[in-house]
Amino acid sequence: MSTDDLSNMNIRLTFLLSIFFVAFAGSAAHGQSFNRNRTNSEPATSDPRVTAIDALRRLQADVIIYRSLADFEAGDRLARVPLPIFEARLREVSAELESLLDRMPAVKARLDLTNALDSYRDGLFWWRQIDQPQVVNVSALAYADSNQTPANAAFLSSIPYTVAIHWRQAEKYLRQSEREISNQ
Repeated sequence: MSTDDLSNMNIRLTFLLSIFFVAFAGSAAHGQSFNRNRTNSEPATSDPRVTAIDALRRLQADVIIYRSLADFEAGDRLARVPLPIFEARLREVSAELESLLDRMPAVKARLDLTNALDSYRDGLFWWRQIDQPQVVNVSALAYADSNQTPANAAFLSSIPYTVAIHWRQAEKYLRQSEREISNQ
């Protein structure tokens, strides 16, 4: 290698390092300014139980919780969002909650939070069984048994009730976990 090649490499290396340090210093300065702006009332690390409840509340905002059978029969929807959006949000919340639940002590509030998440998962499972998308992909078409028995028809007609019950169970477990946390 000639001296010109070495000096060009040194210049490039110096340039890349300076970009890296400027970017690193900028992000560190941003982090420091964020910490300085934090009020004294905010904790440095929040309680994982409260964070878990907030995450489950986001799911609760997506579903419709009927207070009675009459309300359910008068309503025509299971959720405020379409199934694919709820699935995506449930995946996000599940990933967030699983790490939080691992850090929690084994107390009743943790069990209630786990049960609430499981109720949302179960409701989603049953919702998928009856979901009929408006757009049908030709590649997804398959032979469907057209000889549906009356028992199968009755079973399919009861699935929306099952979904609504799971949403109510999730709300119940969430309220119980909030009470447990507030009593501690």
